[in-house]
Amino acid sequence: MTDTTRRWRVPGSGEAVSHLTRNDRFSAILVVIVTLTAISLGLVIRQRNVSQVWGYASREAGIEAAYPAGWLSDEEGPYLVRLRDPKSRPFKTQITITIMPASSSSSVRNVLDALTIQRSVDLPAYRVLNITERSSGGLNFTEMDFAFVNADPNPFAQILPVVVLGTDLVIIDGDRAIVATFMDEQSTYPENLPVFQRFFASLRY
Repeated sequence: MTDTTRRWRVPGSGEAVSHLTRNDRFSAILVVIVTLTAISLGLVIRQRNVSQVWGYASREAGIEAAYPAGWLSDEEGPYLVRLRDPKSRPFKTQITITIMPASSSSSVRNVLDALTIQRSVDLPAYRVLNITERSSGGLNFTEMDFAFVNADPNPFAQILPVVVLGTDLVIIDGDRAIVATFMDEQSTYPENLPVFQRFFASLRY
């Protein structure tokens, strides 16, 4: 009897016999190796895609930043630029930069109050969750966390409303306030927040 011949337990005997041939064992090991290799390759590709960035620059505003490759940008709204992930659903993960007037007599709180008043009109169930003074890399800024409900205005739409979480980071730069804002669906906000943190770290003005 060779190693490649199947052996069976003989009824009534105490001999423990194998049901796997050498080829069976080789195939099982090969499947494990291929699976682990595929998983590792997928993680490498995902990490590479996450780390790839495109550059945004506004000569007029003197602002530059790096954002995730593949995101869409537009400058057609009440903001300097809006960057959105086209693959996110139902609410598109987005980052905006807004320039607001400021002066030596105005405070960050004045800027935040203006944002809150406008959003209370535009965004259903808008609520400010937290306001915190922060510092990073020698830069002082103010963080405001907020939430609202995103609902399709079309009454015939089959999309359920979703809770959106957002974060404003406000920098006073001379006679202007630079507001970097991140908004994402509640369920994916923690996962995607590092994208915004890297964006803010790359901001130059």
